[in-house]
Amino acid sequence: MELIPLLGAVCTLALGILGLVAPRQVSDLVGVAPEGALGLSEVRATYGGLFVGLGAACLWFQQSEVYVAVGVAWLLAAVFRIVSIFLDQAFSGKNVGGVIVEAGIGYLLVAGML
Repeated sequence: MELIPLLGAVCTLALGILGLVAPRQVSDLVGVAPEGALGLSEVRATYGGLFVGLGAACLWFQQSEVYVAVGVAWLLAAVFRIVSIFLDQAFSGKNVGGVIVEAGIGYLLVAGML
């Protein structure tokens, strides 16, 4: 397995771990306000569990199809964030940063896999 896609998987896993252990900081970073314990559970599940699962699946299975699927998900997140920037008039430094991070991790995951 090439090192570049592995780096994308590790980034995904690391962001998931951050979502699990620091949901308040992650929610502040992404601009959502979790309401009570249920809101924190949602942040831990979505930004923690989902990302840990995706990154771990890449590392566990070591199959190009898994890397590509996870990479495409990241790339589409970047595309839909760009759509939101225009449709919702949501241009901000955080959104531009989000596009860069999402597209960057997506690229790492698909690099050399297609």
